[in-house]
Amino acid sequence: MGRMGAEAPSTRPRRSSRSRILWIATALVAVIAVVVLWAAPRVQPTTGTLVVVAAGRGATTLPSSTLMLRQGDGSWVTVGSISGSVPAAPDQTQLIASALPVGVYDHVRLGDDAYSVTVEVNAGHVEPLLLGIAEGRLVAGAVYAGNDDVNLGLGELSGKFVAMPAFGLVDQAGGPFNLAAIAGKDVVIAAFHTTCHETCPLYTALFLQLAKRAPPTVQLVEVTTDPATDTPAVLSQYAKAVGASWTFATGTSAQLTAFWKPFAVELATGDTHVSTLALVDRHGYVRLVYRGVPKVGGDIPPSLTTMLSPRGLSQLASGGDGWSAPDVLQALATIGGPAPSPPAGGGKAPAFTLTSTVGAKVSLADFAGKPLVINFWATYCPPCKAEMPLLKTAVSRAGARLLLINEGESSATASSFLAQIGLDQPSLLDTNLSVGRQYGLSALPMTIFIKPDGKIDRRQIGQLGDRVLEAELSILVTQ
Repeated sequence: MGRMGAEAPSTRPRRSSRSRILWIATALVAVIAVVVLWAAPRVQPTTGTLVVVAAGRGATTLPSSTLMLRQGDGSWVTVGSISGSVPAAPDQTQLIASALPVGVYDHVRLGDDAYSVTVEVNAGHVEPLLLGIAEGRLVAGAVYAGNDDVNLGLGELSGKFVAMPAFGLVDQAGGPFNLAAIAGKDVVIAAFHTTCHETCPLYTALFLQLAKRAPPTVQLVEVTTDPATDTPAVLSQYAKAVGASWTFATGTSAQLTAFWKPFAVELATGDTHVSTLALVDRHGYVRLVYRGVPKVGGDIPPSLTTMLSPRGLSQLASGGDGWSAPDVLQALATIGGPAPSPPAGGGKAPAFTLTSTVGAKVSLADFAGKPLVINFWATYCPPCKAEMPLLKTAVSRAGARLLLINEGESSATASSFLAQIGLDQPSLLDTNLSVGRQYGLSALPMTIFIKPDGKIDRRQIGQLGDRVLEAELSILVTQ
């Protein structure tokens, strides 16, 4: 009885201890898992996607080449090996899509060719990169990053602008001055020679003004037209005498003749004048050419004033042909700056005045009180050609006005194209693309429907179909 009545030893404390240990272990595992999940994205670099496409001025082939990007610290990141057939722009082909660490990259290297360009890779975003290819290699400076620049690049490579031909000159220090030397920079080039005493000192005065205000991405260059006199030593002495910090270039007679040929500038000596200034964009395309004498005002140092002949002093006093440093800086901002956000539907249409293919000055204000359709176009754009006859007929039938604006091409090129497709309407010439930028142009064709009160009713990017056009015109003319 005593043995039966005795209590068995209790096991509760031992079981409780085991449960507590198991609970603590489970909690620790959970905490570790949370920490790992929290830390993992921070340990591993966040990435974005770089999509690399290629196009050429003509169809070509790219042999197997390694593509790399340079980081801000100077180290290089390999994107991958790329190769294949490359079509003529505006067609393009995708070469690779690669995940890269987020950040800003400042150079692209393809094989042995490296050029400056800003490539910004953002987490979870796709960044396009266009490579211009010719004869199996990267075209000097033809590297475009971001959607806006890629669209520009396809236009440039397809003949929208004239590319600077290859050249080989030397600067005042005897170093090479060629396409590689200007790649990645917007360049202001002026024709001059040191024995000119009329317009050339005024061009140098203009450059002194530009040097104070132009961004660091702009390169200033004065190229002589007198190779017999202007040796590197003479140019170096001239630069020191006037306090110039930019590039002066020279070469043989044959080299300078070839350099100036695209600008219709002939070699000259003494007081024979060429009076030409050109803007070349960072991809190597001629974007704007100024003729005549710049207006420099009173901002000219005595070292240049004493070089002026009586006729040169007269041109200084009269203000030359009226264009000045602010005009050049504005043009640089237009060709090199980011495109502004397009005005939203309902906003006021930006005002402009342009010259037409028949030489007339036309302003947006000329169409006040009338329903207006503006069509931005270019000869290299197949959809532009396809929709133009439809636009002409439908807009006229609806009782609205049609205004054609050519982007970046010459009067002769635009007129010839319109004649070929049987369109007897002149076009306005947006030579430096400033009006297109005002309207947020990102691709061609683009059509803007403007109400009689001057407000934008709708913007159509890409080719218009007949039904869409008829519907838009019906809305436009009944407001």
